[in-house]
Amino acid sequence: MKIVLLHDGDDKKSASDLLEVIKEQRINGESLPFEGDWETKGPSWEEKFAEATHFIAIFSESSDQRPSGPSWFSFAAGFARGSGRPLVLFGANMDALGAHFIKDGIRIRDGGEFSAYLIRESEEWTRANRVKQARDSLLEQGIPVTLDSLGRCIKEKDCQAVSLFLQAGFAADTLDKAGVPLLCLAVRAGDRGIVSLLLQAGAQVNLKSQDRGGSALIDAALGKHSEILGDLLAAGADTDTKSKDGQSPLIISVGLNDEPTVEMLLKAGANADEPDSLGASARKYATLFNKPGMVALFQKYAPAK
Repeated sequence: MKIVLLHDGDDKKSASDLLEVIKEQRINGESLPFEGDWETKGPSWEEKFAEATHFIAIFSESSDQRPSGPSWFSFAAGFARGSGRPLVLFGANMDALGAHFIKDGIRIRDGGEFSAYLIRESEEWTRANRVKQARDSLLEQGIPVTLDSLGRCIKEKDCQAVSLFLQAGFAADTLDKAGVPLLCLAVRAGDRGIVSLLLQAGAQVNLKSQDRGGSALIDAALGKHSEILGDLLAAGADTDTKSKDGQSPLIISVGLNDEPTVEMLLKAGANADEPDSLGASARKYATLFNKPGMVALFQKYAPAK
């Protein structure tokens, strides 16, 4: 981010004061005075302007009072408008300017307003620049910045690329074209790092997929990913969520003979007696399947009432 201050030669003091404010915010800034026969004797204005991200035109009491403004202002306003860069009009002496010259400008009358503007713009510019850098980095690696590409990176367990997609503006709760949340894709891939990354980025832990109808916890149980399941529980996952078949993570884990996960779910308070669509509970399945180790776990953590 670079702010260029534009002003008459008589406004050097005002420009110097604003430049100090800019530097206090750790922003790059430069003062460009337009003096004398500036069109022919000054620096290469196009090159100077090309470096700027924002223009500040200063209008003090000594500034040109003509409706068209100082001669340099028409040039600066046209350049800013044509390049899509912000143009700020600073000072109390801008009312004499023609409306067509200032319609696209941001009007700021004092130092307090200017400081607040700098903070807002710096934050927005930093965010936008971070997005651009992430997108550029993906493209440099030959990775298209698309939803399909993001899903493919998750399936390929490319945590660095997924991190860049999040920095590039993709929400952690994004669904793929099949209606599957990114978190579910990561759990199905069995990648604990990407799961952690998505949770830290604000992914809703209980968001359900449209294909299987279950949450990430269901997918963790189906994949026997006990460590990931523990991470999801720590993030507040609903232990009694069900798939579209009416099965809870506990019932699924009993059916897969996954004792470590069954113990983890029971410790987390999973309902041992909640029936599935067939009317049987996890406790009943453990008994019917003759799994003494699991029956003992139910007796220890969820004794029958």
